[in-house]
Amino acid sequence: MILRRITVERYGCFGSGEFEFRRGLNLICGGNETGKSLLLATLPAVVLGVEHGMRLRSWGDSLSCRASLLFEASGRAVRLSRELESNLVRLEEQGADGQWREGFAGRVPPGGKTPDHQQYFDHLERLFGVAGMPLLRALLDSSHGAAVFDGEGRMAEWLAAPLHSASAEQPAQPEKHDTAAARQAEIAALEAELATDREEYRKGQEYLAWVRNRWEKPASASKPAGKSPGGQPAGRTAALAQQHRDLAMELQRQGVPLHVPADLAELLATADELRQELAALQLELAPLQRSHQALAMPASTLPLAATLVALAAPGIAYYLNSPWLVALASGGAVLLLLCWGVFLVRLNRVRGTRAGLDREIGEIEQRRSAALTRQSALAERFVAAGLPSTPVEMVKLQQLCQRNQAQIERYQDLGRQLGLESPNMPTVDQAPADDRHLRPEELPDAEKRLADLSESLRRREARLQALHNGGPALANAGCVLPASGSLTVKNLLPAIGQLLDRLTNGRYREVRLEDERCQLEASPGQWVSPSACSRGTVEALALAFRLALYQMIGARLPLPLDDLPASFEPRRRQATLRLLERLAADHQVLLATCDDELARRAARERWQVVDLKLKKPGQAIVDKETADAGQLHLL
Repeated sequence: MILRRITVERYGCFGSGEFEFRRGLNLICGGNETGKSLLLATLPAVVLGVEHGMRLRSWGDSLSCRASLLFEASGRAVRLSRELESNLVRLEEQGADGQWREGFAGRVPPGGKTPDHQQYFDHLERLFGVAGMPLLRALLDSSHGAAVFDGEGRMAEWLAAPLHSASAEQPAQPEKHDTAAARQAEIAALEAELATDREEYRKGQEYLAWVRNRWEKPASASKPAGKSPGGQPAGRTAALAQQHRDLAMELQRQGVPLHVPADLAELLATADELRQELAALQLELAPLQRSHQALAMPASTLPLAATLVALAAPGIAYYLNSPWLVALASGGAVLLLLCWGVFLVRLNRVRGTRAGLDREIGEIEQRRSAALTRQSALAERFVAAGLPSTPVEMVKLQQLCQRNQAQIERYQDLGRQLGLESPNMPTVDQAPADDRHLRPEELPDAEKRLADLSESLRRREARLQALHNGGPALANAGCVLPASGSLTVKNLLPAIGQLLDRLTNGRYREVRLEDERCQLEASPGQWVSPSACSRGTVEALALAFRLALYQMIGARLPLPLDDLPASFEPRRRQATLRLLERLAADHQVLLATCDDELARRAARERWQVVDLKLKKPGQAIVDKETADAGQLHLL
């Protein structure tokens, strides 16, 4: 089943609202405190309940908060609602006639044992194919990933018990055969899925063709008769193509982007001028700020002391009836005038100097602000071209291009001779600043994902044909995953190992349980516990465990993930995204993130995006440029 809608009332920071989802990868994006984790927490809260549900009530509301989930499959829908404070649950199913019928209504507190408890979970097992609260919580609760294994590698007791009990009961379970009604229901579900995914595949093909036509010059436009692309004789084509591939590999090894806009040199020169201007302004500003901070107001201690002496001396003389009263009073007056006069002159001088410094600093700050504005606009143009946008990365790119200028020119010349690149490739100025379409270097990855979708369609079509032929033995072939009854520790560990191998790029390939402790194979014959690994590896193990569970028993549920682990290096993040994209080709994934780059990628690749952002688009770029500007003198 696919989660189509989450509806909340008086729920946390959202108040009341609805959030739409679809099949595939759904990205929930937003900054901190925008409710990403809270939205994901709605799934386990509604399905399993939550302790002290009052804390989820919106501030200032006196009524109870509630939430509901709408799941859809072909020809039917399921609506699950829960009062989060009283734990009153209502489960409704919509039949083919469009009428809603109540399947369950009762009070099901989390972890409690009520008369309705077993009946409710029987309904969930029938609908989602998952038996028991621990497995449901492991699948739906994204906060449980880090609690799967303890420091010594032992599996958490809340999950180990149902897995071991499933292993013990596995031989005694009879084999289940599909009935005619179940087969017809599965046929209807597959036909609906295939209709949707075929349309998505067609749109993907058209989109990739449009992108290729946008960035590449058709080879036929430069093919003279009897010659290979680019006007070269056929005998030289293979040699030129080999040189082109070798240069591409060398440039990629150096970190140089293969597809760059025609005006890159001009953009880099402009960026260098802006950096030099900002560095010069910083050098002007720094001594003025130090002078401003060092400029102290004159101390008033001496004038105040002189005032006290000038008043005390005549007072004492008057009390003693001394003949020196007039002289002391006159001297005190002169002393007051002298001390306060010097103080006021110095105070006025300091104020004038400080005002002059403030004017100079203000002028430099205005020039610096204008330069930062131009730099942020330039950064947006770099982002639109798929190039790094921070000042430091721009410097690295400029140095790389300067060091490899001859190779870049040779690579582009070979591409033009082979007809692989258009000499009139759009510049950054010709592409809109908010252009989120695929770049040329992103086409191979997009084509691979489209091929994965094609393979998924092929498997499901074969399975559908087998179902039409009435073969029950083939009903579980292809992309259908084992039911929860086949979930055991024995068949779960190999799945975890395969996923961990992909997530760690081959660093850890196998997982085993030794004395009830989890161990990872660091090298052939060498096993280590999770406590001896890095934090990133531990988080990869927890993620692999959840994905393995999902592949084994959770195909009818969405997979919520609360952001990619922050400790993942870029290679592991890319491997994780590739794995999630392949999983999303057949199922539904809900991924929450605050990564602006991932949000831009989602817009380019047409993922379903639930935007919870409170700031304007592009604000992060401006903030980053402002933060980097103070360090430009280091360059």
